[in-house]
Amino acid sequence: MDDHRTVLILEDDQEAIQTLTLIAESLGVQSRTTTDPESFVYALGEVRPGCIVLGLSMSQHSLDIIDLLATRECDAGIVLLGGVNPRILDAASRLARERGLNVIGHLAKPFFPGHLRKVLDQALASRNITAAPGKKPESREPKEISLPAIYRAIKNNEFTLTYQPQIRCHDGRIAGFEALARWRHPTQGLIEPGRFIPVVERSGLIGQFTVQIVRQALLWFSTHILSADSDRSPTPEWATGNTPLSLSINLSTRNLAEPRFFEAMTCLCASYRVPPEQVVLELTETSAIEDPSRSLELLTRLRIKGFQVSIDDFGSGYSSMLLLTRLPFSEIKIDRRFVGTALASGESRSVVKAIIELGRSLGLRSVAEGVEDEPTLQFLRDTGCEIAQGFHIAQPMFGEDAARWINKRTPRNTH
Repeated sequence: MDDHRTVLILEDDQEAIQTLTLIAESLGVQSRTTTDPESFVYALGEVRPGCIVLGLSMSQHSLDIIDLLATRECDAGIVLLGGVNPRILDAASRLARERGLNVIGHLAKPFFPGHLRKVLDQALASRNITAAPGKKPESREPKEISLPAIYRAIKNNEFTLTYQPQIRCHDGRIAGFEALARWRHPTQGLIEPGRFIPVVERSGLIGQFTVQIVRQALLWFSTHILSADSDRSPTPEWATGNTPLSLSINLSTRNLAEPRFFEAMTCLCASYRVPPEQVVLELTETSAIEDPSRSLELLTRLRIKGFQVSIDDFGSGYSSMLLLTRLPFSEIKIDRRFVGTALASGESRSVVKAIIELGRSLGLRSVAEGVEDEPTLQFLRDTGCEIAQGFHIAQPMFGEDAARWINKRTPRNTH
């Protein structure tokens, strides 16, 4: 039976079972509850659930279930639930993810029903389970992207940008935008960068792609931010404290290997009259460590010219501390996995606090991405994080929508 609208629950806590069942009903899906691993395996043979809630109170049996799900290549959204030590819960989540399972989140007991409902909803949404009961969601298996398609896309300027706002944590004022690449595919619709960036890099066209993206970003920034200042109040919202808005642009590993990349960035900024000081170039730590000597030279040149440089997804790799001491970063961006689990995980909260304090001690601006709710934003305020971005603040928007978003928040000059 292939029933993605079923939540399969393995839990022996009756109170938790009752809460899970009620929440599943409120989401319009069926629930099937089992209280021991043997009955769970039997149920797994009868249904193909869209979501699995796995209680960790049965210790070793829970790890056996994780192993079984990985072996069967289970694609359900998985929520781990447990009254075990939070460190064990975090470790179990990492183990499940490393085995290839789609772990949406984990919650320690006692939990708030609202938090459980949110995670359960996210698990179902990860399987595109949004159709009305009785209607199966359409299959959306992504097609493989070919090199000829990339060549055509660059030639036809099919790549575009969305802009996600960033705010200052302490007062909510706008701090800047991050430019995020998207592909308007003629038949597949809008494609996320995770699918096409690796192919662009392999194609050898990353230089042309980056120039296209940077041109779009700088044109939008110059037109809607810098040139619009005269139409706004004499003291724009972001000018308070003498801090202009910033524009963040992601770089590829291959950009650092191009000798003329520095000159290209400098010329583009000059062409669009965008001060390099307002441009933040984001670089993942894995990009920086592939050729540390070349990275050091290029990033130093960029910093001398005035560009800001951010180390993205900080904490996701193993060389973060070494990179911070070797390379001239100006900003530290906290991995969204720590930010997103900060409220439910004491370990994640400790990591976020440590990164913010580390950045402060090194004179680096701290940025948290993946802020999904007000309690998380409040935690970041209390912890001293400077900048935040995420769906709670605003989703990524196309250029005109982003311009309207900022205009609504900025008083116009009536004199």
